[in-house]
Amino acid sequence: MTKEEIRTISLAKLNLKHAKRFLDVGAGTGSISIEACVEYPNLEVTAIETKDVAVDLILENKEKFGVENLEVIQGKAPIELEKKFDSIFVGGSGGNLEDILNWSFEHLNPGGSLVLNFILLENATVAFKWLEEQNMAYDTVQIQVGNGTKLGSGHYFKPLNPVIIIETKKEGK
Repeated sequence: MTKEEIRTISLAKLNLKHAKRFLDVGAGTGSISIEACVEYPNLEVTAIETKDVAVDLILENKEKFGVENLEVIQGKAPIELEKKFDSIFVGGSGGNLEDILNWSFEHLNPGGSLVLNFILLENATVAFKWLEEQNMAYDTVQIQVGNGTKLGSGHYFKPLNPVIIIETKKEGK
């Protein structure tokens, strides 16, 4: 599950305030999708996830949080979609990241935001290379979060996995 602090930053970079449609690719437990639905109840959200157990969790969370603006599709991107989106988030790629990047830009409206999260440097490197080959501008940040924890009579910050966040936009208006 995408941790709260990482979700907050990723959602901010997606610029969902004026978006009508949002796509979450490799949705996992659906934490990004669910939070987007709760924060933006008029936003049409589509989540794509391949794993049975993860799809079940998304559906459980959809019911738990009472969101009605979420469509869950079980499948592995790229898949056939008729819609275009104002923002796309890629949280998992299943090993075909270049295909997902090409497909995402085909389904992204001009001016739309694409945000990618990675814990593996190798996947981030594939994204950097692809974006540079397309002559696309992008911003990247690596986030390291630690949770305050008691240790004996003292305290420390127990680190969570660092996450690389890449943000880009599709040119045009």
